[in-house]
Formats: sequence, C-alpha cells, structure tokens
Amino acid sequence: MLRSLGSALFLAGFLAALIFQAVSVRAAPAEVTLTEMDSGRTVTLQVGEKLLLNLRNPGDGGYNVLPPIFDAAILTFLSRRDLPPRQPRPGDFGRLEFTWQARQPGETVVTINIARPWEKAKAPEQYVKIRVRVSD
Repeated sequence: MLRSLGSALFLAGFLAALIFQAVSVRAAPAEVTLTEMDSGRTVTLQVGEKLLLNLRNPGDGGYNVLPPIFDAAILTFLSRRDLPPRQPRPGDFGRLEFTWQARQPGETVVTINIARPWEKAKAPEQYVKIRVRVSD
C-alpha cells in the first residue's frame, strides 16, 4: 500500500510539473501570410500577431517597389526581405517579404505601390492593398 501511495504521489508530481511547463511556455505570435493574390482582402489580427506579405517581385517589368503605406500607430513594420528565386529563370526577380506586427486595436490599409524610374510623369501603380483590422 505504501508503494502504491508513493507511485501515486510521484505520478501527481510529474503531471503537475508537465502542466506547469505547458502553461509557462509562451507560444510565438500567430502569423497571417498573404500574397499579391490576396489584394483587396480584409484580414483581422489580434494585438501581437504578425502579418507577412509574400509578393512576387515586379522587377521583371522594370518596376521599383516603393515603401509601404500604413498607419504606424496600428502596425509596427518589422522587416522587408528580398528573396532570390528558388530556381533562377530569365525574368524571375524572386519574392519580396514584408512583415508587420499588430500594435494596438484599430484599422489601417496597407498599400504597396510600384513605379518605373523612367516614367517620372506617371503616378505610381497600386500593387497590393490589404485592409487590416486589429483587435484586443
């Protein structure tokens, strides 16, 4: 009987340690990934979650990508990465990866425009536009 009581106490302690470890480990913030095909969409994030835009680089058409437009009170811009093509082919300029983190509740529109440097008189073209709602 003493042996089964000791086993029960050991098992209870082991389970308590597992539960404590599971509760104390914080999960990484959730991440929502969109592409240029999602332009026009509305996405909802929780404060702390990340938005990742993975876009085809339009450099093959001679376009430069302009800095993204968004409300910095709602989203924090984390990074822009220029990724090379996985299998280089003529005209493939790879991908662009933009990452933001939801900062506070509210709504903003993320717009990424493109322009050709030799077309000075032409307004930039809209490449991607995503409406972002952030909630608590």
